[in-house]
Amino acid sequence: MIKFFRKIRYNLMETGRTSKYFRYAIGEIVLVVIGILIALQINNWNENRKNTQYEQNYLQRILSDLNKDQKELEMHFNTDTLKLDAFTQIMRTLRTNSIKLNQQAFLGALSNTQKTHWFEGNDVVFSEMKFSGKLALIASEELKESIQSYYKQVEEVIKQENTYVAIQTDTYYSMGNYIDNAFIYEASLAPRWNSNTNAVTYEDIINFYDNFNDVQKKEGLKDLTILKANIVYSNNVRNTLYVKGKATIKLINDYLEKNK
Repeated sequence: MIKFFRKIRYNLMETGRTSKYFRYAIGEIVLVVIGILIALQINNWNENRKNTQYEQNYLQRILSDLNKDQKELEMHFNTDTLKLDAFTQIMRTLRTNSIKLNQQAFLGALSNTQKTHWFEGNDVVFSEMKFSGKLALIASEELKESIQSYYKQVEEVIKQENTYVAIQTDTYYSMGNYIDNAFIYEASLAPRWNSNTNAVTYEDIINFYDNFNDVQKKEGLKDLTILKANIVYSNNVRNTLYVKGKATIKLINDYLEKNK
């Protein structure tokens, strides 16, 4: 088409028809501009299509991470409940001096208090988007803010859990000042590293706790309450994350469904 206009322009120049030459020249320029604009529009459309595909892919991956987090949090909620039940069982038994009347329940409660757990989370995809500037691919501001708010809460959960682990460690050390339970710890080690000269039986453990004096019971109950309070607080922080996760999952699913 451009060659056709160029040929006409040359013919007009040779025949001296200047005014028509300028009109055709302007027409040629307009045609070139229109061609450039169309090319830019096609290029923009291709870029937008690719960005939409990237956005959809990232959101699917974040959705997968959030669903994994939900399952992990549900596991922690169950463990929190078991630990709170266990500490409460121990405290009630100590208060009522009924260890020997509830031996199996007491030993089971002691076992459940020994587990330390914390939220791992899945933030690889979000971190990749955050540090590469790919968060800008998410067109919905509401969805973007929800995702950012969720991972901000993840930081709060991890911070609180670090605090809880530190308090738990300090409390167990504190208990060591008035409860000499080293023989019980030794019994939990493999035979090669167990320094007890005699095998430790369930009866030994029951008698050990049953012979606490009033001071030991008072201090023990206080420390157990501290541990329970921190479990409850950690549980509340995790629950906030769980609720935010549920809401964000719904937003992502709705957005993906709308933009199929």
